[in-house]
Amino acid sequence: MKEQILKLIDPILISMKYELWGLNIGQHNNSLKLTLYIDSKIGININDCEKVSKQVTNTLDIENICNGDYILEVSSPGLDRLLMTKEHFAKCINKKVKLKLKWSVQNRKNIVGIIKDVNNNFIVINDKTDIYEIDYDSIDKARLKI
Repeated sequence: MKEQILKLIDPILISMKYELWGLNIGQHNNSLKLTLYIDSKIGININDCEKVSKQVTNTLDIENICNGDYILEVSSPGLDRLLMTKEHFAKCINKKVKLKLKWSVQNRKNIVGIIKDVNNNFIVINDKTDIYEIDYDSIDKARLKI
């Protein structure tokens, strides 16, 4: 379902001059909760979120992907944004990030450092004392550190 929704809303966001940062799908009571993160070169404000919410809601209702039983929340990813894809990491080279790992890398499960390199298999983080090569699969959560 997530891929279906992303394929449907990405062209809408592009036409509105927004970037799709991510989509989380969860549960809220007996409804689906869709949290859509959008971005733009000039930032995001509440009016942007409202415009996108109206367009996406209309499209989801017409296509009936969620069977009408969903809650849509549109948000900016924020300054301390979650990094969810390889592309997100690539956009943040030379920025500070906080990683929570699923399993230890060099005896550490939490790493704060600068993203030095990104490739298809792993990211390279420098925390001033060590350099870590971290597989994407081992990352539980990654967030920019402000």
